[in-house]
Amino acid sequence: MPKINISIEDNLQDWVNDAIEQVQKELENYIAQNKDLEETPCLNNDLDYSGAIHEIIDGAIPIYTDDINNAFYLHGDEIEQAFDDAGIGEKNDKGWPMGWRVAAIYCYIQEKVNEWYQENASDIFDDCKK
Repeated sequence: MPKINISIEDNLQDWVNDAIEQVQKELENYIAQNKDLEETPCLNNDLDYSGAIHEIIDGAIPIYTDDINNAFYLHGDEIEQAFDDAGIGEKNDKGWPMGWRVAAIYCYIQEKVNEWYQENASDIFDDCKK
């Protein structure tokens, strides 16, 4: 039986990194615009008050079916776990106009952005306040 080699682009970390880079810029801009801050702003309240963080994460989600399928082929367990952890609904495409897998990728990217923010935001805040 012949074997077939298939090449799949693994873009998931690139999507996460792009979202993190934009969130970092949003944080730095927020700090610059609010000079009287005494503590690191909250990601989900202060920075996302205008919806900017949700917009960043939403913009990081792939739109092409092949990209979505590739992400699930390579990282399906982690992506699905992020969806389950978010507790936002059932895994059926009837309840999700773009499919639950798109929502799961959103949850995964959001989870990674939140982890990054928890680990790095206070250092960025301190650097910007100097």
